[in-house]
Amino acid sequence: MMAAILILQPANVDKLARGPVCKCFDDTAQLAQSCGLRGNTGNTIVPQNGPEAAENAEGRPTVFFSYSRADFAKARPIIELLEQSGFCVWWDGKLEAGVKYVESTQDALEHASAIVVAWSATSAASHWVRDEAMSGRERNCLVLLTLDGSQPPLGFRQFQVLDFSGWGGRPASDPARELIRATAALHGREMPPNLPPPPRRFAISRRQGLIGLALGAGVGASGFAGWRLFGGGAGAQANSIAVLPFANDSRDPAQDYLSAGLATELRSMLARNQALKVVARSSSEVVQRRGLDAVAAAQALKVAFIVEGSVQVVGDKVRITSDLIDGATGVGRWSKTFNETIESLLAMQQSMAEAISSELSFEMGSGEAALKLGRASVPAAYEAYLKGWDLFIRSADRTSDLEVLGHFQTAARLDAGFAGARAGEAAAYLALGHTAESASAASAAYASAVASARAAVALGPDLGEGHSVLAQTLFEAQLKVREARPVFERALTLGAGSAATLARYGEYEALTGHAEPALRAIEAAIQRDPLNPAIFNSAGLVHYAASDHRQAIAMHRRALALDTAISGAHAGVANSLFASGDAQAALREWEMEPFAALRLAGMAIAQHILGETAAAKASMAELVATYGDQATYQQAQVLARWGEAEAALEKLALARELGDAGLTFLLIDPMFEPLRGRAEYKAVLQGLGFA
Repeated sequence: MMAAILILQPANVDKLARGPVCKCFDDTAQLAQSCGLRGNTGNTIVPQNGPEAAENAEGRPTVFFSYSRADFAKARPIIELLEQSGFCVWWDGKLEAGVKYVESTQDALEHASAIVVAWSATSAASHWVRDEAMSGRERNCLVLLTLDGSQPPLGFRQFQVLDFSGWGGRPASDPARELIRATAALHGREMPPNLPPPPRRFAISRRQGLIGLALGAGVGASGFAGWRLFGGGAGAQANSIAVLPFANDSRDPAQDYLSAGLATELRSMLARNQALKVVARSSSEVVQRRGLDAVAAAQALKVAFIVEGSVQVVGDKVRITSDLIDGATGVGRWSKTFNETIESLLAMQQSMAEAISSELSFEMGSGEAALKLGRASVPAAYEAYLKGWDLFIRSADRTSDLEVLGHFQTAARLDAGFAGARAGEAAAYLALGHTAESASAASAAYASAVASARAAVALGPDLGEGHSVLAQTLFEAQLKVREARPVFERALTLGAGSAATLARYGEYEALTGHAEPALRAIEAAIQRDPLNPAIFNSAGLVHYAASDHRQAIAMHRRALALDTAISGAHAGVANSLFASGDAQAALREWEMEPFAALRLAGMAIAQHILGETAAAKASMAELVATYGDQATYQQAQVLARWGEAEAALEKLALARELGDAGLTFLLIDPMFEPLRGRAEYKAVLQGLGFA
């Protein structure tokens, strides 16, 4: 991890002075004095206490922050986070104009104790940022983060990358705390005492699963047998199709939700046709970000057809262009432009889906069937619904989750029969429960999630979305293992075209000890979402539960290849290595896990096995100090493996009382092997509803 030094160019100071971190100075000498530094000749800045110390007069470490000027809005809150955590942060206001300040930048790089590089699609192409990152790599003081989910360029992919693409400015979030921890470590310091504690979590957040549900919203009656139809074949199947995200031609970012939402809903309508295999949104967006043409996109996704489109809104008018392209040749099979009022969005959606299906000689369901799904009938409600899902995908904190809930509540109020809006409410309540400030608040949010999901099911009995979120809430939030089963099965029957529904069902079957249906479901999920790292993480869990540790490791490695910063993948690899008897290799993987609760628990277990008793106790102490009762399940794992059976059973009882979502893993978790024969352990399993 790296720290950052801030270089302010005098000519640009007034433009860059924004907020408490940035200050206006007349020259570099005044700037240096502000940070307790002395300036030498020219614009060069050196630490007051010498280059080895790299600290100001108050002993605060300096940090060099490297980023692209185009990313200033995203970088500034991270600079503020470092500053507020006790670091004196320096940054270059405009790297592209920095030629005359090369000496200053070079001096800062050489004397920084840590160099933080903020990667993005823009900064990865900047030779300035690459050069500064190279300096940090050569001096072993590099801390990498990503602002938009982009991978670092070649030469830096062997380093851990902290994902700030959705952190939402929360100083207590995992990536924020890891950034501060790593930066402090490079200065030989502990975590700053003024850093806020981590957010209270009374259930392990499953936002990724919720997002998957959002992306599969509206998937309907394809049938349990339908997903088996698509079980084989490495190449493109004639009935396979991908809908790429529509372009926003309105030149107004506020309309992004509409172009993204229309593509999502079109994808969902097509997926209701059991004769079509429709690729999920996440994988479709990956090929779009890569800038692939239709033929290359079809090859990457292994589909026969690609749908592209654009949306332009002018006043109350909307223009939608959609093209169906043969993935083998790149030749258009069908193209149509719709020019209607924005109130006609629903009708245009249905017309597009029917026209595409007709071109491919597959029949769509009737309008009556769509209404049976409880779809929107009020344009304003549909618009609020699209805004809700668009924000939910980007939401990273409680404030934005509340805004998401507001959009769905508006949609439900405007259209009382709109089942999708109530399912959206349920997903928002579930997210709010995962980040609640108290156990009682979490319980209330989960109860609201169940009520909204049941309302969605009542309004749209054939809407797989409502059943999916209801099953997820019953299992993960309320720990009702038996009650969740028929709901999961109904969700699969109705929503088998959704990769998220398949993956969640696969995880449920795996965690309840049913390997065969779990493996079938996860294989079908991968076919529908082949570029989604979360799907491969789920696949790793499914194979781990089936004791196929070689395949579990391969799946988690594929997740990491798609997203180097994804949480849980390194821990998944470590779990399988540990179960295979290689504690040393498992420890190395746990040490790379970005989610601290999983990392610290795993380290404590492996270190104990390897005879590193002091280190194991330190890892456990940090786990308890950082998370307290929020990681009760992980503490029980450690104690069980340490041979402290009574203490482990007490922690399991507390986890049951708190509703810790980690308990959903209890049946298949080999960490509790030492407790398998204990009556108390069996009682916990029976109380949860495990067979």
